[in-house]
Amino acid sequence: MQNFWDWERVDRLVAWQQAAIIRLSTKQQQILESLAKGPHTAWHLKQRATIVLRAAAGVPNQQIAHDTGGNRNTVKLWRKRRAQVAQEIAVPEAQKPWALTRYVEFVLEDAPRPGKPCRLTPDQVAQIITLACRPPADLDVPLTHWTPSPLAREATKQGIVEQIAPRQVGRF
Repeated sequence: MQNFWDWERVDRLVAWQQAAIIRLSTKQQQILESLAKGPHTAWHLKQRATIVLRAAAGVPNQQIAHDTGGNRNTVKLWRKRRAQVAQEIAVPEAQKPWALTRYVEFVLEDAPRPGKPCRLTPDQVAQIITLACRPPADLDVPLTHWTPSPLAREATKQGIVEQIAPRQVGRF
């Protein structure tokens, strides 16, 4: 008689669903605790540091999600991401302890977004915003206020940028 359960398959599924185990050194834990409790730490870094700390303490994903105000998928993502760099993070800790804090923060940052990177420099964006703060009449533009199209034309005319779409200007 054939067994109803394919136990090998069940074991693979259970292993797949288990949360990644996170182990932290004392120094890593101190850095994460300072990030989680720091008054000047960005909120997303606080949340992620708390997730990693709670995961290392063995707290289930659902409970971490509830405690941090996130969702279970977010917890799974950060638990997995931290587990993936476990070996890499040991290198700066052993060779460059002074760089460990920055590396831990780097691990908790957002991953690069897909798509084309912005071609404008921060200085160009600042110049366009400064231009938008000036009344159009000061530049002999016959308008009472700026809209994206004339502002894009004026930024091009003044040589701030070679070309820029009105929609891009509207995002500022």
